[in-house]
Order: sequence, then structure tokens, then C-alpha cells
Amino acid sequence: MALQSVGFFLSVTLSDQGGNRATQRYELSSIDMATAQTDAATVLAELNPVTDAAIVGYSVGEKFEEDTSLFGTGEIENMASVVARIDSAEQKYATVKIPAAAPGIFKAASGPDFNVVDAADADLVAYLNLWETTAGVATLSDGETLDDPGTAGNVVGKRIHRGSRRG
Repeated sequence: MALQSVGFFLSVTLSDQGGNRATQRYELSSIDMATAQTDAATVLAELNPVTDAAIVGYSVGEKFEEDTSLFGTGEIENMASVVARIDSAEQKYATVKIPAAAPGIFKAASGPDFNVVDAADADLVAYLNLWETTAGVATLSDGETLDDPGTAGNVVGKRIHRGSRRG
């Protein structure tokens, strides 16, 4: 029961004359990241002459999968929609969706606060700190970061449900 490396991939973004974009993904047979980068360069060199689209970006990555079949206890459709303040002089906010949201990030197990996100929940604050300005390891769209999610008033949220035809 552990995440194991299952190989490397190349994801290429192409753009046509109307600005429409498409993404092609190539599963690489590389044995390590250095080889994957070399193999990606080969794919790009061979792709360019066979497409009239412009190659506007690419990424090389390593894919990890669970080595056993596991199922979560929640449902992907039951989400937390968290609105957090962006670190900006303007009053801007970003929405972060959490699929199969853990019950512990809500204010109550039942009653009026059942659907209200607990902005002070330690697990939620730690998660939102991934995008925090000074200590974060990721950025939101347009390279934006969050103003301290642990500060009262910077985060609000609610439980939402997304429709699914899968059951």
C-alpha cells in the first residue's frame, strides 16, 4: 500500500491558427528523469514536422500510482468550495475546490453549521498554506498566492455537491 513510480510522461500543448489549444500526452519508456528529458526532446523534434500547430509548451513528469486497489470513504461529488483572499492590494479572492471533503473541515457534523467550512481547522489551514505567499510551494492561476489563510476573515467556504451520472 504505497505510491510507486510507474514511469514518465511528456505533455505537449499545441495551438492552431485560431488560438485553439490541444494537449497531447506521451507515455515515455524512460528509466529515469534525465532519460525522460532526452526522450521528450526526441518526441518534440519528431512532432514538429508532422503538425501545423505551434508547440507552445510542454512538461515532463513522473507518474505515481498506488500499488494496490484502494477506495476512499467519501464521494468525489461532495466538495468543499473554499474562498480565500489573494495576497494583493486589491480585494481579490480565489476559489479552491476540495473533492470528497473530509467531515472534519466543516464546523459541525449536523445542524445549521453542517455545510459551513471551518476556516480555523488546522488541516484546512495547512492545505491552504500550500499557496501562501511566504511559505507556499505552489501558485494559483496567474501566479497568485494566498494572504495568510490562518488569519481570521481571509477564508470562508461551504459544502457543495457536483452532479454525476456515475452514481
